[in-house]
Amino acid sequence: MRARAFHIMDPKGILEMLLVFVEGRDGSPLPPSFASSEDSASRITSFLGRWEGHSITNRSGVYDATIAEADTVALLEYDDKGQLIQDITSTSDGGDVTTNVHWAGTVSDNLITFDGGFQMTLLPGGMYMACPCNIANSIAELKSFHLEFCWLESPTKRQRLIRTYDVEGLAVSSTYIYEIKI
Repeated sequence: MRARAFHIMDPKGILEMLLVFVEGRDGSPLPPSFASSEDSASRITSFLGRWEGHSITNRSGVYDATIAEADTVALLEYDDKGQLIQDITSTSDGGDVTTNVHWAGTVSDNLITFDGGFQMTLLPGGMYMACPCNIANSIAELKSFHLEFCWLESPTKRQRLIRTYDVEGLAVSSTYIYEIKI
């Protein structure tokens, strides 16, 4: 089985559609979770907890392309007030650069909306797609942005692909992350 994800934006940078293709090989059946109608609570449960892994980022540029690797720790949990908290820490291979991202959010059905204007759409089969709530505003305000696709390989292993765009909406990097639930 493989999953492919696409985003469709209009010329003004407004996200119109998210597409996910799930394909089986040689007529093999898809996992039962794609056929069943999961409720939103069960979709998010799969992603809750502490995930540790490694990332590889390929950056493209006019003058040079680079590759950077880092160790990652991602934590997704509810706090005592019922608010969803996501903390992501990334430490470069040399250990000289550490980046921390902290988001608080709310869950409504299959949509998680984080403070700061980022959203995550929970999909059947252990997948999610994430993007800014308003990509057009990011472009209008000359801010870079990123889109993310995540899929569970198993209940304790997941993969994430993040595509980063510059202020003009051009892709400038791709980051692949492989994580294990601890």
